[in-house]
Amino acid sequence: MRLSSFLPRSVATAALFIAVSSCSENLDSSGVCAVLCPPVGGDVQNITLDAVELDTTVNSLSGLGNEPSLILASRGDTLDTRAIIRFDTLPSTFVDATGATQPITSVDSAYILLRVDTLSVKGAGPFTIEAYDVDTTANDTTTAAVLALFRPDRFISSQVLLRTDLKDTTRYYISNAAVLARIQNGAVRFRVGLRVTSTASSQIRLGAAEGGGTPLLFFRATPDSATKPIQVNPLSKTPTDDPIVASHLTDYTIVAKGPPPAPPSVLAVGGWPPRRVYLRFDIPAKIMDSSTVVRATLLLNQISNSALDPTDSVFIIPQLVLAGKVVTDPSKAAQIVADIFRDTVKVRPGNSGPTTVEIARAFDLWRASKPDTLPRAIILKSLSEGNLPLEIRFSSMEDAIALRPRLRISYTSRVPLGVP
Repeated sequence: MRLSSFLPRSVATAALFIAVSSCSENLDSSGVCAVLCPPVGGDVQNITLDAVELDTTVNSLSGLGNEPSLILASRGDTLDTRAIIRFDTLPSTFVDATGATQPITSVDSAYILLRVDTLSVKGAGPFTIEAYDVDTTANDTTTAAVLALFRPDRFISSQVLLRTDLKDTTRYYISNAAVLARIQNGAVRFRVGLRVTSTASSQIRLGAAEGGGTPLLFFRATPDSATKPIQVNPLSKTPTDDPIVASHLTDYTIVAKGPPPAPPSVLAVGGWPPRRVYLRFDIPAKIMDSSTVVRATLLLNQISNSALDPTDSVFIIPQLVLAGKVVTDPSKAAQIVADIFRDTVKVRPGNSGPTTVEIARAFDLWRASKPDTLPRAIILKSLSEGNLPLEIRFSSMEDAIALRPRLRISYTSRVPLGVP
């Protein structure tokens, strides 16, 4: 797909966004609308429109390894996820106390340093974290090929951790013999798959390379505790023909089992793998060109989803889509977005009924740009996208008329706002 014509437009749109954001007054608040609207534009007109011309659910991230966290989950029939960490550059030599370079013939005190989000841990523990050798010559970008390696003959070691053992930085001790074997057989790479088991439902969120919490491998090349540990950073060298994908596969989460996906006719935000909602509007010209919009509210109908943590809170935020007409695929357009909205919407997966999202700030930008350059479109995303597996569901255009997404607009006659 050619994107060259889109790039200048996106730069211009970004500049326009900065200008509008800096000089426009935020009139989204319903508490002051009745006071401010009459003086600045006369009587306020209120209209509710079936203005959504396209709504769809799209993937939040493109491919494995883009998520900012690694999720270890063992939640019965609901969710089972594993974490993959690749160390494709194991050293074969070390510098001893005299400064001489020596071959590594022993490994001592090997561990993986994990960054743990202690506030999001589910379950009372104890937690058993098992490690498996997931190195393979099969297609290592497919989930099935990697999941097949979580079997007894690939088992490396395990460690039992109490809830109190899970700190911001937690040492997961791994088999010294397994690390040494990978060094001595000439493979010089070590790929580890982690899974958690427990007597009850459990879930642990770990830091990932994309989120700034890269897992690290440490070991000493001699039993001498005074010897400085060797640090090995995660690295993936495959696939060899795509360095970007290889970089993403440094660490990633795979889903062995997940909750049933939302039906195609339902809009879904969040979940695992995470998803977003793309909505494009058809707004009458008399409102867009000849009026000042003082409030615009997206009216949604939430559908209860009790599959996973139905009473936990999820914060949803809209974002403005910047992709022009050259990007025709909503799943790609949903990645080219800008933050212009200040307010989030707090929801719970198990809730149902009316939900409102304020999007008035988008109208300033839409009015100043042609639809070919800046589509009348937004996305809805979870603030915990890629960090938590909770999924919020809404009715789509395919649902009953009373439940479909609609747009409620409060507007007045056109008055100049911002810089004259």
